Amino acid sequence: MLKIFFLLFLLIMRNFLSAQELHSALQLRNSHLWRGIEVSAGLIYTGDVHLDYKNFYVGFWAGGNVEGSYKEFNNYIGYKNKHLTLELWDIYNFSPGATYNNKEFFNYSARETGRFWDLRSYYTISEKFPLVLSWNTVVFGRDRNGDNTKNKYSSFVSGEYPVYKKENLEVRGRIGYGFALNNTNGEKNNFFAKESGFNEISLIISKSFTIEGYKIPIGIWGMWNPVNNNAFLQFSVQVYSF
Repeated sequence: MLKIFFLLFLLIMRNFLSAQELHSALQLRNSHLWRGIEVSAGLIYTGDVHLDYKNFYVGFWAGGNVEGSYKEFNNYIGYKNKHLTLELWDIYNFSPGATYNNKEFFNYSARETGRFWDLRSYYTISEKFPLVLSWNTVVFGRDRNGDNTKNKYSSFVSGEYPVYKKENLEVRGRIGYGFALNNTNGEKNNFFAKESGFNEISLIISKSFTIEGYKIPIGIWGMWNPVNNNAFLQFSVQVYSF
């Protein structure tokens, strides 16, 4: 599996050497939320750099907080057309307080690695009915059963829809369900929650302000997790994007 990932990465990079489409963005947030989970709180920075070549892209995503207790570095490759987006993310969280192995970046042993590979897919129904359906599965890494013999293949399916949109204001609603495809020995938990269920109900508000010709997008994200019985509120501002 490791060889396949790097062969795809090298194939895309070879074609990207002549590409001119470089994109990057930087955000500041008060927390990092993901699929019903608060990954970290505090003043968070997240950055992204990626290259586009026709319908393909490859990039890097990094996140951290100012205290240094949260650190993450991810690589990803993707394909996108009018309706379908497919991505494979190699996710590596090397926060100092982690309870798993996160001190060996190039360790790709399924039983030992602290990283995980997240296979993502998104499908937009149509322009007139812009419902986004998504299926995501952890296909490799630290998503293991209790005796560390098999992958759980934890999955997250969701539907997202823009419930309101006008000029620079948009409100989106999302509902997601988390479960494991390969739970064994009576285990109920998955990578996202203590058991299968609707672990994310989100309301996401985004608006752009223009000050002296400089566009500043801001966001407010309310997220509820009925399975784990908690809720979170995130504020974000985009520092730059190109």
